Amino acid sequence: MLGYIARAWFLNYLLMAAMLPSPSQAKATSDQIMAVQPAEQPVLRQQSTQGLPDKVKEFINKKKIPEDQIGVFIKDVAADAPLVLHDAEKLFNPASTMKLLTTWSALKVLGPAWRWNTEFWVRGQVIDGVLHGDLIIKGYGDPYLVYESFWQALNDLRIKGLRDITGDIVIDNSFFDTPEVNPGEFDGQPTRVYNAPPSAVMFNFQATRLLLTPQADQNKVDISAFPALKKDMIDNQFKLLGGRCSRSFTRPHVTRLADSVIRVSGKYAADCGQRFVMLVMTSPEEHVFNAFTDFWSKLGGSVGGTYRIETVQEGDQRFHVHTSIPLAEQIRLINKWSNNVMTRQVLLSLGAKRYGAPATLEKGRLAVLESLDTQGVPVDGIVIDNGSGLSRYANVSPAQFGRLLEIIWRDPYMPEFLNSLPLLGEDGTMNDRFRHTALSGRGRFKTGTLSHVSAIAGYLLTRSGKRMVVVVLMNGRQAGAYSQTVQNMLLEWVFEQ
Repeated sequence: MLGYIARAWFLNYLLMAAMLPSPSQAKATSDQIMAVQPAEQPVLRQQSTQGLPDKVKEFINKKKIPEDQIGVFIKDVAADAPLVLHDAEKLFNPASTMKLLTTWSALKVLGPAWRWNTEFWVRGQVIDGVLHGDLIIKGYGDPYLVYESFWQALNDLRIKGLRDITGDIVIDNSFFDTPEVNPGEFDGQPTRVYNAPPSAVMFNFQATRLLLTPQADQNKVDISAFPALKKDMIDNQFKLLGGRCSRSFTRPHVTRLADSVIRVSGKYAADCGQRFVMLVMTSPEEHVFNAFTDFWSKLGGSVGGTYRIETVQEGDQRFHVHTSIPLAEQIRLINKWSNNVMTRQVLLSLGAKRYGAPATLEKGRLAVLESLDTQGVPVDGIVIDNGSGLSRYANVSPAQFGRLLEIIWRDPYMPEFLNSLPLLGEDGTMNDRFRHTALSGRGRFKTGTLSHVSAIAGYLLTRSGKRMVVVVLMNGRQAGAYSQTVQNMLLEWVFEQ
């Protein structure tokens, strides 16, 4: 059993890297946001401001990249003015760099030690280990209720004496009040984990792990699901092919049929060997139920009924409370691996904390804007949307990012936040940038990528020891094609300043 959990934990860690790849939202107004004066700033040294470095301008002209597709803000945190400004006040789609706004606001409002609860209630009497009734799981939006933590919660139920449940598993997800959405609306990929919509009770980012095993002698591909699904729930239409893995393997296509049957189809080469694939295959509530019954049976328990969605009622008794890992650890997982699902959970939780339950998108958006405005970040024109950056409607300017990063640098929570950012050339989404070079380990940046959108925002320590805020936002077909080259040229230039 320990081996099972260890494998699950490791694969769940890998899942973070896979989460890289609604519409209308009011902009912030003065009557919605409480404005206060920013904190007094230290004495800063004088700095003159310039445009893009000549080498960068030459490159973008050579590649015919329109200059208005690039926005840049570069500033020494100890200087009185930016070193480089280029369209810094223009609004750009920030992609996943939007997570900086959401996670920092959560850190300021909730605090680094904030934890989420998941409650287990009983409806009926527990006699000699048997619950004569229903077990209710009430969630409050824990972004990281994954294999290890859910197993721990269920094991705690067993330690407290619960073994058999004669009734149903009731899911109370009423803490979130979000509209029903099409998970494939963004890019037509509804089963990709990064598109999973938020839920107050969410297990393992709503991801089902499929283990694909080629059986060449039987000319088939075996499918095993984690959490386990009943065998008659999967209609296996995978085709085993010859040839190289890179040419024959395709991601599974999932179709929900009648009577809860899930058809899984695709092509698979025997040369691929065993592979795990992460997919959203069921609703959040069914996914939690499948995980519960799978784990519960392995812990020696039983469930007599099925699942249903309902709220805790008067007369129900709270039996156990599971507590999450703290927010500081959660935002590290979010920003290092750009986890969209966790970020959306955080945004809603932030809104509920600031304006009361139930959590809504509008409350979350307003809570972020209020937090930024209170700290002295100009919020005019900022569009938060879902808070993760997985959006075509989100907008932020390089100057707004730059101001935020300056404020963070002087904040008591700065160490917790910087620890969440990918380390240049070392880990997270910046793992492959400037590895084994003089810049490796000297920068911490949040990245963002969508089609025709690329962004970086963070800090770079120069060769001479200056700490620079660097923000580069690029929108447009031409800019997107050369985005990493332009960003790298700018980082190399800043490093020598």
